[in-house]
Amino acid sequence: MPDLAALQKKLGYKFKDENLLKRALTHSSVSHDNCNEQLEFLGDSVIQLVVTYYLYLSGGDEGEMTAARQKIVSHAPLKQVSQSLGLPEALSYSGTLGSKALSSVYEAVAGAIYCDGGMTAAEKFIKGTLIAMHAQAPENYKGELQEFAQGKKGGLPSYKTKQCGGEPHSPEFCCELTVCGQTFTASGASKAKAEQRAAKSALEYLKK
Repeated sequence: MPDLAALQKKLGYKFKDENLLKRALTHSSVSHDNCNEQLEFLGDSVIQLVVTYYLYLSGGDEGEMTAARQKIVSHAPLKQVSQSLGLPEALSYSGTLGSKALSSVYEAVAGAIYCDGGMTAAEKFIKGTLIAMHAQAPENYKGELQEFAQGKKGGLPSYKTKQCGGEPHSPEFCCELTVCGQTFTASGASKAKAEQRAAKSALEYLKK
């Protein structure tokens, strides 16, 4: 049995009914009748709503907000925030734990907090964990472009970057990026910035 008091400190929420938290931490391999699947189902919808409202307040068109929401609520970030909170170690399961369970337990805990403290408590938890993690993460357009290109069988992106101007103390770099049969160019104060900007331009064009 995990230390529920210590876990609740990490979550930033103290349950009035700890049985909800225990249920959120019970995988179906242990108890099908009292597992976290229903809380996971509920938590998924609560997370979607909180993230959608956060993006709505941030502004942007529908396409941008939809893409941003998918980036925040997909398996990888849910798994990452779950691990940062120590939820996999607290999860009760039998046998081998699948990768999906690592993201699902976060959804179940969000659902449990919603049941215990309502929308205000759930929103505070999600903003303080998942959304906070997203806000701190730097954009990785190069990594996203590589995944996109491989999914389209367009080969790996090719970057040609060199200094193209500026002063010795403030150089400017130009990047020529070739991917999926298209060429994109961008500049920046460093090679990394120029390549990220080129990758961003490529993603925006190729996803249209």
